[in-house]
Amino acid sequence: MTKVHKLRECKIYKDRAKMEGLKLNCDKAEGAFDRIIEDYKVVAPKRIAGKGRFSDMDLVSYDMVESLSDIVFNDRTYFSAKSVFFPIRETMFNYDKGCVEDARIEEKLTIIFLRACDINAINIFDTMFLKNGGYQDCYYKRRRESVKIFLLECPRPFADCFCASMGTNKTDNYSVFIRKEENGYAIRINDEAFMKYFSEGAKAKVEPHFIEDDLGALNIPDSIDCSLFRNKMWEEYSQRCIACGRCNTSCPTCTCFTVQDITIEDNMQKSERWRIWSSCQVKNFSLLAGDHDFRILKGDRMRYKVLHKIIDFRKTFGFNMCVGCGRCDQVCPEYIGMAKCIKKINEICIADREEKL
Repeated sequence: MTKVHKLRECKIYKDRAKMEGLKLNCDKAEGAFDRIIEDYKVVAPKRIAGKGRFSDMDLVSYDMVESLSDIVFNDRTYFSAKSVFFPIRETMFNYDKGCVEDARIEEKLTIIFLRACDINAINIFDTMFLKNGGYQDCYYKRRRESVKIFLLECPRPFADCFCASMGTNKTDNYSVFIRKEENGYAIRINDEAFMKYFSEGAKAKVEPHFIEDDLGALNIPDSIDCSLFRNKMWEEYSQRCIACGRCNTSCPTCTCFTVQDITIEDNMQKSERWRIWSSCQVKNFSLLAGDHDFRILKGDRMRYKVLHKIIDFRKTFGFNMCVGCGRCDQVCPEYIGMAKCIKKINEICIADREEKL
């Protein structure tokens, strides 16, 4: 074991010594939550009646909550919470008669309730916007610094999830863990700043439960042969994909955006620069100057997305971009599955290696 690893283990041990576990009944837990929302805006999974894919279905989505009873602890959200620190549309700055002024943002700190895969997804956002190329994105940074994370555990592997295969099924990067129990809540506090909100409750040993195995294990290829780019499997996706971009908007790790200057109609000397989510699956995403588009076919766009998630990003940063949350499978109107696509790629890679022996 290296000196660095010993120091890291020592730090983890000391940090764990500070952690505190509590059991609170519903009234005391709600009282603690009331104190928290005086200082923080809280965003968590919330059930929205009648807003699901079909008219008779509910939607579980991230939204502001005012009490613990509003939070859905045991169901996966349809979309991720990335819009909290990476808004769908964000004003970067304003022009006014040649003067430039940064756009203001809400000052109140934010708590987000996230599962392990989504907490690991934030690490990918941090890598892209704060540790990429020696520059830090100031717009992302100021929102990210205002966010605290509360952990939600997964009661079971969700359909289409493969977080264990991606190594994102566990985390210790959270301030507070909360589990809803039959007669109250179990709470584990990692961040001393939140001790003051939980002044009541019986001390107890509280550990989050993490998924150990996926419903279907998935092997991620270490590398690919260039012949995969021309494989006929991509033709299937050209026929099935409708280029709606839902897979990107639901994904907790897709970071692509476009920038637009918007002029105020009644004052041509005023304008705003917006940053808006974009999608590598939609038309004209790869359009270049001279009207050259090098990914016209939908299968080519699918190939780019999948290989970037499991190969290219890892080559650059050392870990996969996909966290295996399964949301892209859940939202796709054509039932295109990320896990199934990765499985096909792995089978092709194995067949290629065996053919070369």
